[in-house]
Amino acid sequence: MKQQLFYHRRPLFGLDIGSQTVKFVQLENHAHKAVVKAYGSIATDDEIMKNGVITNIPKAAELVDKLLSENIKGKITTNRVVMSVPVSRAYTRVVDLPLMSKKELESAVKLEIEQSIPVPTKNLYYDYEVMPGLDNDNLLVRMVATQKEIIDSYVAVCDLLGLDLALVQTNIRADAQLCIMYENMIKGSPYVIVDVGGDSIDIGILDETLRVTGTVEEGGNSLTDAIARVLHITHDKAHKIKITKGIAAGAQQAKIKSAVDPILDKVVVEIQRMIKFYEERVHEGAEVSQILIVGGGANMPGLGDYLTNATHIATRVSSPWGKYLEFGHIEPPENADLPRFLTCIGLALAKDEDIAGL
Repeated sequence: MKQQLFYHRRPLFGLDIGSQTVKFVQLENHAHKAVVKAYGSIATDDEIMKNGVITNIPKAAELVDKLLSENIKGKITTNRVVMSVPVSRAYTRVVDLPLMSKKELESAVKLEIEQSIPVPTKNLYYDYEVMPGLDNDNLLVRMVATQKEIIDSYVAVCDLLGLDLALVQTNIRADAQLCIMYENMIKGSPYVIVDVGGDSIDIGILDETLRVTGTVEEGGNSLTDAIARVLHITHDKAHKIKITKGIAAGAQQAKIKSAVDPILDKVVVEIQRMIKFYEERVHEGAEVSQILIVGGGANMPGLGDYLTNATHIATRVSSPWGKYLEFGHIEPPENADLPRFLTCIGLALAKDEDIAGL
């Protein structure tokens, strides 16, 4: 890492190209608070991306350019960007390894990836971090790998626009950075983060850092499709019902709940599986403090109550606004749209030590 005496942090912004929208946020960071300097979103062309890979580079670049020049509140002051990839498009492993040197660890990580991930290592970008575990005689190592074609497509879009891509993180890692900033994290009382995206619902467990991640291969679009099928209505009408009525009490609650139950049950099972892993491998006897919901699907009425009842863990929509995060003189988005920007905000909080080349 460059010595602090000679290094001055350059501003950056978070950019999230999702299946439904492209969003960005630039922050002005202070010790325990951040002010939004610029933000915006634009609807995604569903033909630009397939299986996480941006397949139409010129069209994607055109969308991002329009977002940064026309669909913007405030003023963007940097070309340096941090982007996100969904957990569903990454391979994550947490393994116990014996104590060893850094060189030996790098070889062990590569071997583990070769043996456990069904993609040749030559087609992957991967990284790892060592975390404290239950056993001081071993290393608890979290590995993350992503197919090169996904990351290379991000790089291609940035190159067309003259953007400096500093880092790519999983969306859950970005969510965790934000959560750690504004939540009163207590050792032994981890949080669960549920990120409801368009194509997947990604989940993470964190305490002082992000420990475990998982995913359910169905997201907000699947919930909308399920409601449309049960109520025999169009996708657009189903989406409106999802964000206005959701599974809260109402005339159609029973039908809507029956439609989304199979998907949300998978979320509950994945949360329970991850908590068990955390208790057995990371922190024995830990008690999960609460579940935080983020992402575009976080505004589905009744979702928090559903997860609270199913897991017996208090659940709420993540809301750092006010004390820790504010828009200053910039007009904020509608309240229902605020959760959609949380991943971008987490990306904009990326730490210097996480950015390659520092």
